[in-house]
Amino acid sequence: MGRSKDLAKNTAILAFGKICTQSIGFFMLPLYTSLLDTAEYGLFDLLVTYAALLLPLVNWQLDQGLFRFMLDVRDQIDKQTHLFSTVFLISIIQSVVFCVLFLIIYPFLTLEHAEFLLYYVILHIYTAMFLQFARGLGKTSKYAVASFISALATVLLNVLALAVFKLGLKGLFIATISAQVLTIFYLIMATKCWIFFSIKAVKFKLFNEVRKYSIQLIPNNLAWWIVNSSDRMVISHFIGISANGIFTVASKFSNVFISFYNVVNLSWTESVSLHINDPDRDSFLSEMMTTLFKLFASACFLIVAVMPFIFPILVNEKYIDGYNHVLILMYAMLFRVLVGMYSCIYIATKQSNKVAITSIAAAVINLAVDLLCINKIGLYAASVSSLIAFFAMFIIRYFDVNKIVRMKINHQVVVSSILIGSLLSLAYYSNQKTFQIVVFIITILYAVFVNMDLIKIVLKKLKCYR
Repeated sequence: MGRSKDLAKNTAILAFGKICTQSIGFFMLPLYTSLLDTAEYGLFDLLVTYAALLLPLVNWQLDQGLFRFMLDVRDQIDKQTHLFSTVFLISIIQSVVFCVLFLIIYPFLTLEHAEFLLYYVILHIYTAMFLQFARGLGKTSKYAVASFISALATVLLNVLALAVFKLGLKGLFIATISAQVLTIFYLIMATKCWIFFSIKAVKFKLFNEVRKYSIQLIPNNLAWWIVNSSDRMVISHFIGISANGIFTVASKFSNVFISFYNVVNLSWTESVSLHINDPDRDSFLSEMMTTLFKLFASACFLIVAVMPFIFPILVNEKYIDGYNHVLILMYAMLFRVLVGMYSCIYIATKQSNKVAITSIAAAVINLAVDLLCINKIGLYAASVSSLIAFFAMFIIRYFDVNKIVRMKINHQVVVSSILIGSLLSLAYYSNQKTFQIVVFIITILYAVFVNMDLIKIVLKKLKCYR
């Protein structure tokens, strides 16, 4: 099987889990926005934001190191056992240390429902580790099913907690934690991890190798947190928790888009790492980069084009101000996609320090724009700062990565995307339904035209399966 087919196969498997579940969560948005007020939703999102900050500090990104080093020892059970045993034991130690430290500082925390942070971080240490272990074993389908179970369980438990038992914010916490427990249980059974664990197999020399790689990812992860999540803290502090709830709803639509990207990126990262030393890598990477950009640009534009029609239907009127931010956030996420695709070169060449440097630069830009503009343009500061930060990050990584490999996007594709994106912006804020319908049709035609080669391949495959 060729490299492109490998990528397509892995992506299709992962998409089953991610895309379906995100669609379920997306269409459940009316329930959440109707049963939770903006302050409750804003507080929940803020706690999750803090948890995302704590996680890499607690687990040192060892899950990412586990996956990367597992790629080098596929089909070598002894070495896989050494890797998993070592990382698992260290993860237990990290969990215990975090619990002790949290219990010490807990009496001094003023944030409401702060105990949620403890449960959320601990569970995600093991969720992340087992997910990456499944990927490292080549069990892509198990990874996809785990993602599906996590999202589906979250949705179903939220329905029970919010709609049936009327537990409000407390129910949202219970549902989120319970879903993670179910996911971990499935992953334990699916990977049969007990086969790969032995105290005798723990090697602290190996831990140092994994740690050396992983710990360099922490600044990158923290920088990403600043770019992606610090907006929530700035909004909550300067405008209020309710405003954060509105922004959270607006970001849900771009999150669906990013979830689609994350599916592809999992396979893309693996494919690049496995073929980085191939003699024709430059042409292969440029071809795949152009194909993926056309796919993601089309998906981004289609979501924006349909937004004037579906946003009022899906979102309760309490959150209607979020509409103004969706387009900006979508374009920001398109640049984020490009950033992630170029960063795979750093991962493949184990230059995790460069990932961190470029991410820190974007984080500084994001936070600076946020703080400078929040009092002048209000909530728009959060969405605009994300767009500026990801654009800057893309420019930096584009020029730096092309010093290592020549990986470029077809210029005609770039120009046509800029034109469509500009037209969509005019229609989005025009409030003219006729104009918006016309642009929506143009966007569909654009998406079909630029992805015609990919569509033909998919149709051919479907024909073969009949």
